[in-house]
This record gives sequence, C-alpha cells and structure tokens, in this order.
Amino acid sequence: MTQYILGIDIGTSGTKAMLLTTSGEVVAQKKDNYSFDTPYPGWAEANALDWLNAVTSLIRTLASHVDDVDIVAIGIDGLYGGSGIPVDASGQVIGPALIWMDRRATKETEEVKKLISKSELISVTANGADPYYGYTKLMWLKKNKPNLYAKTDKFLPPESYVISELTGEISINYSAAGNLGGVFDINKGSWSPKLIKKLNLDLDKLPQKFVTSTEPAGYILKTWAERLGLKTGTPVFNTGVDVGPATVGTGILEPGQVTVALGTSMNAALVTKKPQINKDLIIWPYAYKPQEYYYNFAGANTAGAIVAWFVKEFSREFDENSGPVALDSQSLDIPIGSNGVLVLPFFMGERSPLWDSDVRGTIFGVSLKTTRYDLYNAFQEAIAYSVRQSVEQFGSSIGDTITLVGGVSSSKKMVQMIADVTGKIILTTKSGGEANLGSAILAGIGIKAVDAKNVSKWIKIDRKIFPNPDNHELYNKYFVMYKKAYNSISGFYHEFSTI
Repeated sequence: MTQYILGIDIGTSGTKAMLLTTSGEVVAQKKDNYSFDTPYPGWAEANALDWLNAVTSLIRTLASHVDDVDIVAIGIDGLYGGSGIPVDASGQVIGPALIWMDRRATKETEEVKKLISKSELISVTANGADPYYGYTKLMWLKKNKPNLYAKTDKFLPPESYVISELTGEISINYSAAGNLGGVFDINKGSWSPKLIKKLNLDLDKLPQKFVTSTEPAGYILKTWAERLGLKTGTPVFNTGVDVGPATVGTGILEPGQVTVALGTSMNAALVTKKPQINKDLIIWPYAYKPQEYYYNFAGANTAGAIVAWFVKEFSREFDENSGPVALDSQSLDIPIGSNGVLVLPFFMGERSPLWDSDVRGTIFGVSLKTTRYDLYNAFQEAIAYSVRQSVEQFGSSIGDTITLVGGVSSSKKMVQMIADVTGKIILTTKSGGEANLGSAILAGIGIKAVDAKNVSKWIKIDRKIFPNPDNHELYNKYFVMYKKAYNSISGFYHEFSTI
C-alpha cells in the first residue's frame, strides 16, 4: 500500500502544499496566495487567519487525491513570524503578527544595547540586537500596545499557531525559538530567564514545549480530520522557520554546501557544526539535528518582493505571475550595468549583514533615456549583488558552487546573472528545493518512513549554470560601486529618518 506525506510551507505571500509518496514521488501541488499589510513605512503585519484558512484549504484539496488512511504524516513550516501571533488564553487571535520584514522596533533595539552588552548577547544567543528579531518586536508591543500585550497568553510563530489549531498542542521548533533572538540560549537550547528578565519581557508568554522537526508536535483532532479528509490522530510535525526546511529540500542534512533561497526575501545559508559568531549573521539551530548543527545566514529583506512591486507599479498590463516572465524576455538585451542605472534593493531597510533600519530602496543614474527595461534589469542586478554580498560573509572556504532555490530560481535570466555576479557555479534542483518538500522529508524521517541517507536521491540537480568570465570581470567593477553607493548614502538616510 502506497503511503503519502503532506508538506506545507506557510510563506509571506502565499502558502504552498505538496502531497508526495514516502519514496519521494510528487502526486499533487497547490498554492494559495494572500497579502500582508504595510500600514506605515517599515511596518509589516500579517493576519493569522489568512494562514490557517490557506493551510486547511490546501490540505482539504490535496487530501482528496488519496484515501485518508494513506496520509501518514504532515510537516508544516512557516515564514519567520517575528513577534509571533498574539493569542489569548482560549487560543483566539487578538492581533496581527509583526513579521520578519517589520522594522519598527528601532528604539527598543537601542534600549537592548543599554541593557545587555553585545558580548553577553552574542555569547548567550549568537545573535545581536536589531528590529528584525522577534524579541525587540515584543518589547515594542509591550511599550506601545500594553493592553494587547497584557491580554496575550502566548505569542506563537505561524506554524505553531496553525498546528495548535489542528492538534490542540502548543509547541515551538528550536529554529523558530533561536530566530526569536535575544531571549533564547543557543548553548542550552532553551529560553534564557536571565536575559528575559533584563529585557523586562515575560517568559510565560512564550511557548514552553520545544520540538525538533522530526518528532510529532501533535496529532490531528477528530473535528479537523473530518473536515479535511484526514485520519484522526495523523501526526503533525512542526518544522520551524521556512528557510531551514527549504535547505533540507536541497538534500542538505549535514554541514557543507551554501544554499541561497530566493523568494519574497533572500537567504544565503551555511550549515555548520559550530555557530559562525561575530560575522553579522543570523544564527539558529538547524531544522535537522538542532542539537548538533547550526544554520548561519545573511539575507535581504526584499528580493522577489521588489520585482513584484516593480510589476505592480510599472507593468500593470501583467499580473504577478506573468509579469516577471514577460519582462525577463523583454529585457534580455539590456547590457551589464543597465545602461548606467544602479539600484539599492533595501525597500524595507536591511538585516544581515548591513543591519540598517533606516536605509531605503534607491535608484541611481536615471536619465531621460532610461527605459523601464533598464530599471527592471537594474532591479535584478541589485538582487544578484545582494546575493554576492551575503555569500561573501561566509569567507573564502565556501567552494565554487551555490545551490539556488525558491521562486526566482525559475528565471533563467536571473540564475545566469547571479552566476555572473558571484563568479560561482549555480545549481538548481528539479524540485525547486521548496520548503514544503523539506517539511515533508523531515516528517517522513520522523515517522521512520524515510531514511535520511536516501534523501539525496529525491533531490535531482536539473541545471548547472557556469559564470561567464568576461561578465564576471565587469560585474566586479559594478559590485564595488554597489557597495560604495550604500556607504555614501547610508548617513543621509540615518539623518533623513530623524526628520
């Protein structure tokens, strides 16, 4: 009898689900889209019910392909939910989640630096102080939304909230706890009461049950099983922050290869046995074997998001899906350097490695001869420069190849551009290295239906793109200007933000 696993990825702009066999054969896939709110510059909020509705709708649709008794596990990951979703004692959502993209907690970040030394913060958590981290967002909520904070029983990451609804069990994956930042002791694998007290936060408002990605976080309740076409008691695995399972989805179950995930945002990651501290990276326990491996990454707040914005504002004859495809084709002849246009892609400030909340997206070199295709090409080059800047944080020992996953990896033009800018051989996978695939793999390992040693057979490299040496040499010059452009304008934005 064939058995099946559901892998579900709750993303920033949409949820993707995959139904596959325990031998890795994909049976069906589907995606539901939604949006998030940006009520003020630098703010980004999301509605938890959008996530729950998308997940349950997708499960219902995909489960209809097979008998309910044959679905033996579900793995669910989610975007980095920042503050988490505030729920009251009855589990009801009482406010939005301040997601990873939100940069409002600037004053709280400065307060952290006064309360805790950088050396202590790094030694305990391996991470620094920045509005990106959930703990600074919690500080903002306690100060600016005291009634909401007081009424909140728990702040739950996206995947934790959905799993609690489906199973009645509250948990947090080690990766999500580590990504919350300054209140998680990465050495002990638990919350740090000492730092929580110094930051004047409340330990009891955080989930208390830590889980790995390969142990059940709960089991489907009868009421949901009947509604979704599942078997009551089907195990559900909390696989944590999406970029971890996305890396697992490329076949990485041990330290080594650099992976770049390009979706709404960009994450360049390296799995190691020891955390790479003091490199301005974001660090948390890896999705697989979190007590042994660490996930070290740098990345851009906005990658595919600026392409989507460009299509919406400047190419309205296309939708969000057809626009990038059409513009890729129409901009193929634009030369390196985009006819003198250079873009800084920091439309929502920037996290690692720049850690700058004030900087914004900037377009240099526009003239009366500039076309929208010049601009579009410059937006793509900006993403490629950001990839290179992030990857270089890992030092010179990363090798000659980068595995590229995520929606942007479907653009042949973009993939070649990243190869030319970085000078690295770019590998893409047939599966796309999606987080939902990684979550399914982790759930399969958890029920012992999948052997971790055989996972690499599931991942098929479908393209190997080599850099063009001449293009790389020219891009080296533009990359210098890209970094110089930020250094020359960062002071302006810091001053400008005070007005």
